[in-house]
Amino acid sequence: PGKSQWGAAHALARQLGSRVGQRAAGVLGATVGVERTAGWCLGLNAAVLRSRDDVFGESVNGAAVSRAGNGPADVPQRLANAWVSWKFAPQWTASAGLRYVGKRYADAANRLEMAGYTTTNLALQWEPRRDLTLALRAFNLFDRKYAETAYYNQTQWLLGEGRRVELSANYRF
Repeated sequence: PGKSQWGAAHALARQLGSRVGQRAAGVLGATVGVERTAGWCLGLNAAVLRSRDDVFGESVNGAAVSRAGNGPADVPQRLANAWVSWKFAPQWTASAGLRYVGKRYADAANRLEMAGYTTTNLALQWEPRRDLTLALRAFNLFDRKYAETAYYNQTQWLLGEGRRVELSANYRF
């Protein structure tokens, strides 16, 4: 009883044109979905990225400095998500998930790193009719403080979104 699904992908790209020169990237990703017992589902996905700048020069104090071989700024090399959901009553589903974003460089020189982070999300969904779904969702439940991106320079970082709760209605016609 139950069902499973999975998928995997590998991609390699060389000499991708970008705003700053040429970049090479390779990515390996995998997804697994499992529904083994009535009402319980587990979903996992992960990606590993290897990206580097092949041709990239940066002006530092008026002098050209090569950044070839460095990883691009603000690009995580590891990403993962895990979700579990439980249909605990005929019209009700509760879900919990973790979202992981790995460390990233904050500068083209790869000297400053933004730490990786994990956020926790929850959801409660009610489907009172076939055409109506109401959902209550909590994002970043524990109000984790994390740097989401570097803002045009290596010393000014933008914080990621704090705890947020939303209520939504989805009507299908």
